[in-house]
Amino acid sequence: MSSTINGAGPLLRAVGLSKHFPLESSLLASLRGAEARTVKAVEAVSLDVYAGQTLAIVGESGSGKSTLGRLLLRLTRPTAGRVLYKDKNIFSMKRGELRAFRRQAQIILQDPYASLNPRMRVGRIIREPLDIYREGSRAERDRRAHMLLERVGLTSAHARAYPSELSGGQRQRVGIAAALALSPEIIIADEPTSSLDVSVQAQTLNLLSELQRDFNLTYVFITHDLGVVQHFSDRVAVMYLGRIVEEAPTEALFAAPQHPYTQVLFSAIPLPDPTRRVNWDLPKGEPPSPLDPPSGCHFHPRCPKVMTACSAIEPPLKATGPARRVACLLFEAEADLPQTKGD
Repeated sequence: MSSTINGAGPLLRAVGLSKHFPLESSLLASLRGAEARTVKAVEAVSLDVYAGQTLAIVGESGSGKSTLGRLLLRLTRPTAGRVLYKDKNIFSMKRGELRAFRRQAQIILQDPYASLNPRMRVGRIIREPLDIYREGSRAERDRRAHMLLERVGLTSAHARAYPSELSGGQRQRVGIAAALALSPEIIIADEPTSSLDVSVQAQTLNLLSELQRDFNLTYVFITHDLGVVQHFSDRVAVMYLGRIVEEAPTEALFAAPQHPYTQVLFSAIPLPDPTRRVNWDLPKGEPPSPLDPPSGCHFHPRCPKVMTACSAIEPPLKATGPARRVACLLFEAEADLPQTKGD
């Protein structure tokens, strides 16, 4: 993976990031004579986020995308690994440093109805971050809240409304305005369009693109839908059962997805032309449980291109082109691998 883009290093970097969630205590596990069971939600993830760009993180539900997003913001602590913001580990930041980081890194959540306080009017919701950081006078904070409302396509009149009085798309715009209140550098957008109608999704994506341009924002865009990110992201990282299996510039990924799992995701994108067909093979069986993932390559039980070695060897994430990485034994040297295909 390249350490710079256009000579600039990453704004945010994950290094060997893992998060395991225990399902029982070690005492209970000892009583049944076994090791404590854990879910490895994120496992040894390393990736870079560059200023002014959009990195999309894509995968099925349960792949660890949202957990990774929370780790990048220090909303949860990792089992292992680091997150570097401008080369400073956010998990070792002191109180003052963490407070400064919090204002520079914000989040847009998936469900705006659940994430907005139903007892607070919209104006106060947007003003709350400014109140916490004591930005200017009360009148100045109100003016900024009203300005942000208008910037996201609402009106000052919406400031007196409660979230329950707004549509889903309007509530998501309120969440976006609240995330912008402190003028952050980076925003983690956790499936911000998944609960919206298709037409409203397009409007929201267009709004996010405009805001990125106007406010010089950096996005980490989390979604399960590859079709959403084609015209929105600069780079895409594909996750499967807690691991990144492919990372590439968006144009290169859409031109030629390399990992069999990525090809499966592409096969699920609806095509506007009914005469066109995608020739990629479909996966076998059901997704495995994250509580008991397969050995070797986690995708091998479902992979249409599986080889004998796939069940024993965990493929490393290796460079296969400019700014491109793939974790698949198909890209290892042929002399190093058995040539027999599995069933």
